[in-house]
Amino acid sequence: MKTPELADLVELTREAQDGKKFEVGKNTYFVDGDGLPTLVKDPGVPERTVAVHTLDGLIEFIKYEETKFDGLRLRVDGPTKVYYETGLDKFGRRPIIAKAVFDAPAFNYGEWYDSEEMNIELQSKFVQNDDRDTVLKVIGNLREEGVTQANDDGVSQKVQINSGVATVANVKVPNPVTLKPYATFLEVDQPERKFIFRMHEGMQSGFFEADGGLWKLVAAKSVKEYLENALEKAGKSIPVIA
Repeated sequence: MKTPELADLVELTREAQDGKKFEVGKNTYFVDGDGLPTLVKDPGVPERTVAVHTLDGLIEFIKYEETKFDGLRLRVDGPTKVYYETGLDKFGRRPIIAKAVFDAPAFNYGEWYDSEEMNIELQSKFVQNDDRDTVLKVIGNLREEGVTQANDDGVSQKVQINSGVATVANVKVPNPVTLKPYATFLEVDQPERKFIFRMHEGMQSGFFEADGGLWKLVAAKSVKEYLENALEKAGKSIPVIA
């Protein structure tokens, strides 16, 4: 069954001549050369959303871009996205003028990595701290036979590592560990996150998230504070929502 607006659109399209505009509800249509209706875009809606990858890039855009939109604001959508958007238009939409999106390095939490892969991942995708260095020391000196004979009480593990020339030592696997993966915009401090670190047969290890996603709230708050300070320095009065 046709809705009233659709029925009106069909009827008005039949009656309209090429190049004629007509309105149905709150929308304006244009009849093209094939006699088909085309929705006319609201001139107040940006043609294209500008995309940047840093918070500083977004601030620079705001500083130098001339705009006449009302109700401008910045909306922090989690750790990796910020939207520069307008107030509601007559259609109830909130057009997005620009956005900043951080491309976080991928790491597969809850999956196993061999010792060489884990070494590379830790050094390239995590901020240096004491726990990261401790884990690197364990996996870098791990003995193959030590993992298969690990002493595991369900919470902590003990494995054998090389402790010198032709010698080995039993060490307790650090657990839980506090790490700082690169997970939000680099202009702010990366939030600390708790992980369960486990060793597996075959010199494999993995991290399992243990903070319930609290880090996302911490990251969003840091991004919000950074933007507010940057906007104040730039002399821009734009609210930041997080």
